[in-house]
This record gives sequence, C-alpha cells and structure tokens, in this order.
Amino acid sequence: MKWRSPPVSLLAFLFALLTSSSSIAACVRGFDKNLSLQDGLAIDRNAGLIWKRCAIGREWDKRGQRCTGQPTGLSQGDARQAAQRAGPGWRIPTGREMDTLRRNACNGPKIDTNAFPDIALSDFGEGANFWTSTAAMPGTFYYFNFTDGSVDFHSAGFTLSVLLVRSAEINRR
Repeated sequence: MKWRSPPVSLLAFLFALLTSSSSIAACVRGFDKNLSLQDGLAIDRNAGLIWKRCAIGREWDKRGQRCTGQPTGLSQGDARQAAQRAGPGWRIPTGREMDTLRRNACNGPKIDTNAFPDIALSDFGEGANFWTSTAAMPGTFYYFNFTDGSVDFHSAGFTLSVLLVRSAEINRR
C-alpha cells in the first residue's frame, strides 16, 4: 500500500491548533511581578539587578513618571563609555541579564512597558534593538529585539539602543 500525504487543509488545521494553543497558554498578561519600580529604576530582586528604565539618550521625568527625550543609537565602544559616565557599577547587560527582561507578551513589545515605557522609540527601522555585552563571535555582540522578542548579533560598530544595568549589591554599601 502506498502512503498518501494528508490533505493540506488537515495539516494547516493541526499546525494552527498546535501553535495557537501553545502561544495562548504561554502568553503573559500584565506587569512583571519581579520588578519593583522606584522612579527611574527597575529593581529585580530575584535576579539581583537594578535597571535604568530609560534607554541611553532619554531621562526619567519624575513628575510625568516616564522617560523623556530620544534614545541614542550607540556602538559597543560608545555604549561602554556612556555606561562609565553613568556612574559606579553601571554597565551594558550580559545576554543572560537582558533575557530576564524578555517577556512573551500577548501583543506589543516583548518587555514590561510599565517598567520600560516607550520602548518602541528605540525602533530605528528594524525593531527596538538593545545591545548586550555578550560576544557572539570576534567583533560581534548579541542584541535583543524587544519588538518581537528575537535575539541576533551585529558588528560592534553598528549603532543600537542601550539599557544600563548594575548589580543590586552596589546599593548595600
């Protein structure tokens, strides 16, 4: 007996059933309960990290409770210098640290937009891309796209947005 492939409509139905139910079940609604918000900082006690809520180039407006200004696209070198200028302990996050912010949101950006408002402003044409300090290959570094949740890498001279992080131990001194 010769094997016959199932009708295309049956395959399409099974694919839709499998992908839609798993994506609905894994969909996150609401805010990230691990983050405690204190003005321009988002504190993740579980990960032991403190995040600046605004991308480099933007500033926290305490009165308006949001970031103002425009994000700045920076190369890896410029991002490291900006982190040093931000003060003791501030740095570009590692890929592992950045992954603590990535969410499987039901719609919209794949990051808690209550904690990190207007993240879409960092979309310079290919998604809201943010550098990590994790090298992919010599001369390249990983970045996270918070528009769609993807991870990719780029050459160190390319300009992307940057969120700064520091270890929570900095505040215990």
